Parts: sequence; C-alpha cells; structure tokens
Amino acid sequence: LSSTPFPASFFHVPMPLSLNLYIELKVLRSRKYFLRYKPIPYRVNVLASKILYWVGCTTRYLVPELSSSMTNLLKKAGIEYFILNDEICCGYPLVLTGDLNAFAENVRRVINMVKELDLDLVVSNCPGCYRCFTEFYPQVLGYTPFKVMHSTRLINDLLRSGRLRIARRFELLVTYHDPCDLGRHSGIYDLPRQIINSVPGIKLVEMERSLDAARCCGSGGALRLLIPQLSTQISVTRIKDDVSPLNVNALITACPTCVKGLRDGVSIAHLMYGIKPIEVLDIVQLIDMVTEA
Repeated sequence: LSSTPFPASFFHVPMPLSLNLYIELKVLRSRKYFLRYKPIPYRVNVLASKILYWVGCTTRYLVPELSSSMTNLLKKAGIEYFILNDEICCGYPLVLTGDLNAFAENVRRVINMVKELDLDLVVSNCPGCYRCFTEFYPQVLGYTPFKVMHSTRLINDLLRSGRLRIARRFELLVTYHDPCDLGRHSGIYDLPRQIINSVPGIKLVEMERSLDAARCCGSGGALRLLIPQLSTQISVTRIKDDVSPLNVNALITACPTCVKGLRDGVSIAHLMYGIKPIEVLDIVQLIDMVTEA
C-alpha cells in the first residue's frame, strides 16, 4: 500500500475477495466497508458562476443526446459555460479496476486542465464523475480541488430561481430509478423526485426497491465490461420485476450509465418476456422537454 498515494483506509473492500460471487456481493453490500468521504458543504451562486460542464465519457460516447439536453438547459437559463474539447476520463474506471497509481496520475492531468480555465464550478450529469471528483480526488490530493455540482442540484436551483420555467404539461405515469453513485454513495435522493414532481401532469410512483434499497441498473462498477452477461441479467430483472408491475409510461433516472443499461434492459425484456417497452429518460432530458427560458 505504501507505493500508492492513498491512505490504507481507501482500500475499503477486504482483499482478496472470495471467488464465490454471492459472498463477494454480500461483502460489497455491507456499508461498513465503504469509506464515506463527506465534502465540505458550500454555497454556490450559480447565476454568477463561471461553469465547466464536464460531459463525461458515457454521456459523450454512448448517450450524447444527454449532453445536448444539458447544454440546452444552460443556454435557456443564460448560464455562461465551457466544455473541454480535449476532455479526458475522470478516472473512475481506474479506481473500480484497482489501478490506483494510474488514477493518481489521471487526477493530476484533470486538475491541470481545469485550473487553466479559472472556473467557479464544475457541473456533471454523470454520478460516477460527480462521486469521483468529490470522494476520490480529495484522497489523492488531500483537499477538494474544485466545487462540483450534479445536474440535479443545478436544475433544482434554476427552477427555484425562475431562470428555467416549466411551460409544458406532461400527462405521464413514471417511476424513478436511483443510480447507485448518486443515491447510495452520494446521498442524493430527494432532489430528483422534487424535480419530477414539479412537472404538471406527471405522477411519480415508487418501485418497491427504491432509495437506498434500489436495485442496480447492472451497468455500474465496471460490471458491464467485466461480466456483461450478469450486467444484462441485472438490467432485465430491474425492468421485469421492479418496473413492469407498475405499468408506467416512462422510467426516469439521473445517470447516463443507467440510461444506457436500462434501455438495453427494456429492449431485452420485451424480446424475452414480451414486456411492454417504455421510454427511459434522464431527468435532464425530461426538463429540457418541458422548460423554456
């Protein structure tokens, strides 16, 4: 451990893990093994801030329509923002796969890129990037390098300030999927629900497994890369067992990885079990649809 830039407490999962997958998952589910870093609370005047919109790899390459919706919202609100054309990965996959020295080097590269812009705030619609910036970067650097906000908080602030105005009514029955990195790991549960409930005509119903008991979409934690069959099985189970019984019109979430995984789950559940296809939307897309400046 001495060869890495991390304290011993960073290695929060006992190693080596048992080869028995069930035991591994039980270990990972036990919260006492997770280091709970809490960033120092701060207040941000979004309207007076110079903002970097951190797009993230999943949004940029797999669900680029999310970045279009995000930039639409920023433009509607009259927010000055920047995007890094040469943006690199935040480094979260390196943490997940255990390459912590490479992660530390990646952190320094990102910090150098962001510092050159002299920004007030970094905003991301990816909970993985958000968690990486607020939880893991301080463990490398010893301090929180910049103020970070997830898109749900930004949207909520813009709606409350009147910079975004809901102008359309949506008659939809929806449910909300809690992303692991936004919910269990970052404690953001209420903001997405407040935003959804602010849209006239929408009725939000909860899945039995929601909040901190929510089932994973199946695509997080590098599982989709390492064990794709299991990843697909989890996403299909989420749709078949948790979403389908509610007979909703749409599934809302707040994570590009979840959007990708759950859309695949909807398609496969339809092919395998004849389950009615539904729309899967990120909350950024939903609010882009119903708002005007």
